[in-house]
Amino acid sequence: MIVSLVLIEGTDLDEQDLAISLGNAKQIVVGRAYGFGIILHIAATTPADLRNALIEFAQIPGVADVTLLASRSD
Repeated sequence: MIVSLVLIEGTDLDEQDLAISLGNAKQIVVGRAYGFGIILHIAATTPADLRNALIEFAQIPGVADVTLLASRSD
């Protein structure tokens, strides 16, 4: 299991915009980083699943940037 904190930046993003199906990864909204974006906690089965989740978030309309803040493998 790989757990990560991810910053999602963009214009007029809402937490509901980030509620997407990720396959072998699950996301929880940690909170809003005012002036920066929304921080998510993502739990993925493999590194490939995490990479695919980041790509999925980057393709959401209004998302300008996806930044991996921290990641740890259990």
